Amino acid sequence: MRFLNKFSFSVLLSLMVISCSAFKAKKSNEVLTGHKIKFNIKNLNDSIVYLARYYGDNKYIKDTIVVNGNERFTIEGDEQLECGIYMIVREKRNNYFEFLVDDQKFTVNSDTSDFINKTTFVGSPNNEKLYEYFRFTGEKGKLLQDTSLLKEEKNKIIKEIADYKKDFVKNNPDNPMSVVFLMQEDVDVPQKLKDKNGEDAEKERYYYYLNHYWDKVDFSSSCLLRTPLFHGKLQRYFDNIVPQHYDSVPVYADVLIEKARVNPEVFKYIVNYLTFKWESGKQKRMCWDKVFYHMARSYYVTEPETQTPWVEEGQMAKIKTRVQDLKYCLCGEKAVPLQMKYQGKNYGAIGMDDTLLNRVDLYAVPADYVIMWFWDSDCGHCKKQTPKLWDVYKKYKDAGASLEVYAINIEQETPSYLKYLRENKYTWINVQDTAHLTKFRDYYDIYSTPVAFVLDKERRIIGKRIDPPALDNFLKEIFRKEGIYVEEKQEVTNTEETKIQKN
Repeated sequence: MRFLNKFSFSVLLSLMVISCSAFKAKKSNEVLTGHKIKFNIKNLNDSIVYLARYYGDNKYIKDTIVVNGNERFTIEGDEQLECGIYMIVREKRNNYFEFLVDDQKFTVNSDTSDFINKTTFVGSPNNEKLYEYFRFTGEKGKLLQDTSLLKEEKNKIIKEIADYKKDFVKNNPDNPMSVVFLMQEDVDVPQKLKDKNGEDAEKERYYYYLNHYWDKVDFSSSCLLRTPLFHGKLQRYFDNIVPQHYDSVPVYADVLIEKARVNPEVFKYIVNYLTFKWESGKQKRMCWDKVFYHMARSYYVTEPETQTPWVEEGQMAKIKTRVQDLKYCLCGEKAVPLQMKYQGKNYGAIGMDDTLLNRVDLYAVPADYVIMWFWDSDCGHCKKQTPKLWDVYKKYKDAGASLEVYAINIEQETPSYLKYLRENKYTWINVQDTAHLTKFRDYYDIYSTPVAFVLDKERRIIGKRIDPPALDNFLKEIFRKEGIYVEEKQEVTNTEETKIQKN
């Protein structure tokens, strides 16, 4: 047992995943009731200590123990502790030491002067093995910190650590620590793929790595949730390994979730993580709310019986509402057709008859690409962003791009609105639906302004909730593919401006 400094904690993060199934196998014939862990920690000098544990990427306090400076204290209860990595957190110092809960009844002896070398366990051979590893890697870590070491010498030490792990797994196949080391191992890409050359070789290696990433993880064990490693492995997979596209992520999410069904707790953790990771309020990347929609619809809003029975009724109602809000405005889907009242270029009098002849059909807009701009002339942010949108619009129109803006006033037709249009001369297509006959707020999830959607030639949504500066770059890539290049305005320096004036 030891207090973790910066170095030791990083080491621990890299190795802590224990398989509960492996732990329970050796105790299959024993009847265990409750837990009782005795501690004897010399020079503790604290009034209170806390028993905490990992869950995912967080740490949670499970119990508070009053020690009043006593070096001996006991943590016990009528129920067994769930397997995983636990810690004793000290009151007076912002540090803690960790230990493995596998056995439910054991004793820990240690000394604050040297937690690594003066810690022993009685009744917990797995913790003894764990600290043997700590001592080994601790000594090797000290050597690696020597800045005078040559690269070859450092590589030799690193290899010694790797060989230690391999020998451990080989010689102790039934030891829980072997599960830890296997969890750490990277995907072993076959040598024939490593040696392969050619245009598709790199792609083949990538997909092999992608598809074998979880091979050595025991999903039947909920113990891995109470370690710091599993969450990091999960996060790395979806942030760095899986193809970063909102249509690809759901495919790999579903495959992983099927693996996790073997354990209800692991299933719950992965489903929750993958659902709310891409919740629209948290997700800043355009269109990635499509992942949330897939997860929520596939695992929460399911009929006849939900796959997430742990969700409370109130939360489930919110999820269902959000799914409905996103249903019609997902990237890749065709935009809901709208026919809205046209203001014309002269911005006529208020109360103009709202007839079919005076409406503009979104699908009939004479342009390959359409920007839907939901705005309000009384909205302060709209007044800042709309002129920027106009600049972007004019830049591409003047360059010959087949582009139009379908600007939707979301509020009432007011004198101030018409005055704003006349004064600013926004001659794009200005429309509105005062009576909300088109239900545009519902179909396009309009709960704030301004909001922009980009539609392609088929009126599919290819961009959403994108501000004018980002929209500029977005359109640039689109029209470059069609051979339209927009020259950027060059800023004139003071020196250049003087030269121009003299000439």
